[in-house]
Order: sequence, then C-alpha cells, then structure tokens
Amino acid sequence: MTYNEFLTDVMNLVQECPKCWRTGQSIFNVVDSKYHVARDCQFLYGIDCFYDDNQIESFLRKSFELINDEQNN
Repeated sequence: MTYNEFLTDVMNLVQECPKCWRTGQSIFNVVDSKYHVARDCQFLYGIDCFYDDNQIESFLRKSFELINDEQNN
C-alpha cells in the first residue's frame, strides 16, 4: 500500500464518523479501529491528533510508517 492509498482509505472512512467529532478525533479513531497503530503513535511517539488537529499530518505519516514496519516483519 502506498501512502496515498492509505490516506484515501482513512479519509473515506472518516466520512462515516459522527459529524460532531473533530477531524483529528475521527482520523485517530479510524486508524485505531482499522490499523491498530494509533495508540503506538500516541503513547510511544507522542503524536496525538485525537486532541490536537495540528498533529494530523504527523500522525498519519507515523501511522503509515508503523503499518509498513509491521507488514515487513
């Protein structure tokens, strides 16, 4: 999977999240639910877009990196 494919997948799933959720909250929950790496980003790397929308890009890039690391091991 490329980064663009990952991003497209996440953003498509974000459209199904409750409208009252912030963008970062939606992205965090989608990545946590589908890819199971959100907590690693949050607790191991200190990148938390759930509470801070300014961290969305960093969160997505680190999530993609972690997913690829898991697939290669």
